[in-house]
Amino acid sequence: MRALGLQDLQREGRGTPVMVQAALLVNNTSDRTAELACQEAARWPQLRLAVREVSWDVQESGVVRARREALDWAAQMAGEDGIIVSTDADTRPSPDWLWQLTAPLRAGQAQASAGRILLDPSERAALPPAVRCTHLLDSGYRWWAEALTAALNPDPADPWPRHWQHFGASLALTVRAYRAVGGIPAVDVLEDMALVQALRRQDMALRHTPAARVYTSARRSGRVALGLSTQLQEWAAGPAHWRVPGGAEVAALARAEAGLRRAWQGHPLCLSELSRLWRVPPDALTAALQSAFLGQALEQAHAARLAGEWSRLFAAVPVAQALGEVRAEWALARAYASLSGSEARRNTSSR
Repeated sequence: MRALGLQDLQREGRGTPVMVQAALLVNNTSDRTAELACQEAARWPQLRLAVREVSWDVQESGVVRARREALDWAAQMAGEDGIIVSTDADTRPSPDWLWQLTAPLRAGQAQASAGRILLDPSERAALPPAVRCTHLLDSGYRWWAEALTAALNPDPADPWPRHWQHFGASLALTVRAYRAVGGIPAVDVLEDMALVQALRRQDMALRHTPAARVYTSARRSGRVALGLSTQLQEWAAGPAHWRVPGGAEVAALARAEAGLRRAWQGHPLCLSELSRLWRVPPDALTAALQSAFLGQALEQAHAARLAGEWSRLFAAVPVAQALGEVRAEWALARAYASLSGSEARRNTSSR
């Protein structure tokens, strides 16, 4: 609550206070969360806090229902032209988080925005060395994998620099987008990722905003079946045991998605070439290309890819090896783009 009170939202029109409407859903707790939150919120004039305390049956009290109820409530308060933002109780936003996270939405550049999620520095320092090492290698790998993907399959709505995270601890979307996809999907786990997939399925623009940062708990005992805590537990085995897609696979997947994007948009591309990129029979892509949304076409193509020979052609590798491979592939992609640009300039100047 203190972090929300410290949000700097007066970057234009200074002198006019910008109010933050916060909705706090407290479910199945016996501590003083609601009371303490109200006391803290009262210290910040620009912060309005609404609190709901609920108690559900154990079978219904998971994070999926809690996030759905909270975001439905937030959407109702924000109105049809509003923006709703999600974070978690164990997460501390930077002072400019709300400003940076909502900037693409306020500018009309995207319907959703995902912020960077970092581990709390003090808790990260207390992690076992194997966990810290694997975490750092994985972060570096994800960063360079995104750089490679952005080079081979650029997304105008999500340009480089961007990051790879889209989770409920730092997520914003317009109320219209939230309504359009039907809110939080009916899933058992990973409801935030399911929401993002629902947005992508309808080609809602999602911006991965590096400047919007939050710091979350590095605890290794969580309350959900799948989440950051389980990830940290897996990393305890050390980097040699953490295997991820190698550079060749990341590059191949980016080229396959770029090819499908071009074909779906109507650019001439031989179906046999597209089939080669995806490693699936041409018939498996024909239906995908008839989809109303590119996101739906990609979802169908990925399902066919995973059911085909893709996994036999590409094997996961240790994260340190993968990091080196994606950086090498990125350098090759940049060099090729530079050579292609030089050739294009020469051809233009010779006319």
